[in-house]
Amino acid sequence: MNWKQNLKALLTGFALLGVLAGCQPQQPKFLGSRGNVAGQYIAEQTRIEYPDSCVESLDDVVNCHEPLTLTNPDPDSEWQLTLDECRQMALDNSKVLRQLQGINFSSAGVNGMPTLLLDYPSSTLTVWDPAIVESNPLSGVAATLSAYDAIWNSSVNWNSANPANNATEDYRSSYPTHTETGTFQSTISKVTATGGTFYAQAAAAYDYSNAESRIWSSDWTSELVGGFSHPLLQGAGVEFNRIAGPGATVGSYNGVVLARINEDIALADFEIGVRDFLKDLEETYWNLYYAYRNLHASGVGLEAALQSWRTVKAQMDEGYVQGTAQNIAQAAQNYQRFRVAVKEAQNNLYKNERLLRYLLGLAPTDGRLIKPVDEPTVARVKYNWCEIEAEALARTPELRRQKWTVKRRELELIAARNFLLPELNLEGQYRFHGMGHDLFSYKDRVDHIRNSAGVETPYETSGSAMRSLTHDGYQDWTMGMSLQVPVGFRRQLAAVRNAELMLSRERAILQEQEFETIHNLSDLYADLDRTYHLVSEYLTLLRFARQEVSAVQASFDSGKTTLFEVLDAQQKLADAETSYYRMVIDYNVAIMNLNYRKGSLLEYNGITLAEGPWPTKAYFDANTRAAERDAGHYVNYKITEPRVISRGAYPQIQGTDPTIVPENSSAYLDAQLPTLEEEK
Repeated sequence: MNWKQNLKALLTGFALLGVLAGCQPQQPKFLGSRGNVAGQYIAEQTRIEYPDSCVESLDDVVNCHEPLTLTNPDPDSEWQLTLDECRQMALDNSKVLRQLQGINFSSAGVNGMPTLLLDYPSSTLTVWDPAIVESNPLSGVAATLSAYDAIWNSSVNWNSANPANNATEDYRSSYPTHTETGTFQSTISKVTATGGTFYAQAAAAYDYSNAESRIWSSDWTSELVGGFSHPLLQGAGVEFNRIAGPGATVGSYNGVVLARINEDIALADFEIGVRDFLKDLEETYWNLYYAYRNLHASGVGLEAALQSWRTVKAQMDEGYVQGTAQNIAQAAQNYQRFRVAVKEAQNNLYKNERLLRYLLGLAPTDGRLIKPVDEPTVARVKYNWCEIEAEALARTPELRRQKWTVKRRELELIAARNFLLPELNLEGQYRFHGMGHDLFSYKDRVDHIRNSAGVETPYETSGSAMRSLTHDGYQDWTMGMSLQVPVGFRRQLAAVRNAELMLSRERAILQEQEFETIHNLSDLYADLDRTYHLVSEYLTLLRFARQEVSAVQASFDSGKTTLFEVLDAQQKLADAETSYYRMVIDYNVAIMNLNYRKGSLLEYNGITLAEGPWPTKAYFDANTRAAERDAGHYVNYKITEPRVISRGAYPQIQGTDPTIVPENSSAYLDAQLPTLEEEK
């Protein structure tokens, strides 16, 4: 094989190696590499990290005790609380309004856990929400009013240039080879409530050039301008600008009235949140009361079942007829059934107590077990249907919120119709201007001007640009109108139609909300009457159950009946007692629900909403403004009267009082059944 064949084989091998190497990407090689550092450049876009947000945890979170359970059933102490104390404590500890969505209270116990804050934190209401809406820098009241603030705009610039000129030697003197310019401008402008804009501008400019055609190599010019632009059709008027704001476009409105309506809607949402919070609190308080009663009834049944088992066991030991193995088994089964009921009632009590602690803003367990001390009422409460119907339509915060939404749609329709007008603007400007060798000087200046023949002629000029501005009478003015009309008005007509449809929708929703409110109120009114009557019936049933237990026990002791009837009577007594207290709690909850639906729950609880304290500087500024207004003279400068938007402040204390019928009142319960405190 000669050298040509060797070279051909070598080239073929290199080509094959290159083809094989090209099948996969290759990393470049570098001299002086210190090892594999590629791991430093591998991006980890989905790496889980902890945010650097240091928020101190609450003491009730970090210092929580072990929960009370069936294994750990003994609290350190008992904490007796009234419903009013719970309301006060809950409102003091609730900057975030907690809710019990998903919690179900029933005679069988409480089910569910509060998870709204974890699942939907952005939809949670807080005490800051109304202020956040009001202070929004884009749509708040102050933000919309800022569109009418005066704006001062100033600028200063200086420029130097040495241009190269493409000219022969004879003509080069006609072109400057060095120029300097400086400008100063200061403008203040103000948008008026009627949609117009007024402005005033002061300006000065410096100009230097070595061109031979100039009188002076450098000069100053001054200018003082005043002008305005005011809409005559589209965008004109106080009403439109209150709704849409200056500079509004079709379909985008952000006026001060709409901003104020948004704040009123936020206040209604906050009232709804406080109302729902108090409803959950009272319902949880009464269900905790029922949990204690249920535990007591189960405990009484357990004691009776234990006593029955002991009686049968003694009879069996002494050879009586009732002391059979069947009776022993039945008594033991009944006793075990009550043990299970006691365990379930005790666990349900602990869970109700933890829910109440959640609403109170307390740790789940702190060594104390909360015990309600208020007794539920069994007095008959009557409402006049016509009064509460009118009250619900006037006071329900959901209806008030929807009425504000309807008002907003009405105003948006007014703004949309304004854009159907042509854009006709009246514009004007008046200007004073002057020129001089200097910017400031108090006397005229005489310069000698050389003509093309080389003869010099004296020329008297203003030596100061500012003096020329005020003495030489260089003034001009402009007055005119501009018109812009979109042919067809397609977008504007669509905006009007959309606003009309939105208004019709919101009005229909308001009517249906009122319809639904009256239906709900009717159901709650009937439920209040139902629960009252059932309280009396269940109380009678409880009396008979107690009588049956006494009678059957006596018959059993005398051998006239079976043990099964005794045990059945004991179970009926426990069921009758828990059913009675369940109905008493349902009656009190029905009273609360009726006030909830007719919009008077806050008043029912003695609570009003008020704005919190402002910073000290705000009060100082308010006193200063009040003193300025008091020292001034009243000037009525309004030229139009806008439409009424609000009907005035909302009276929070205005409800109707129920009629308390003394029949079956508090003495009725006290005379028939022991109180919770006595059972302790």
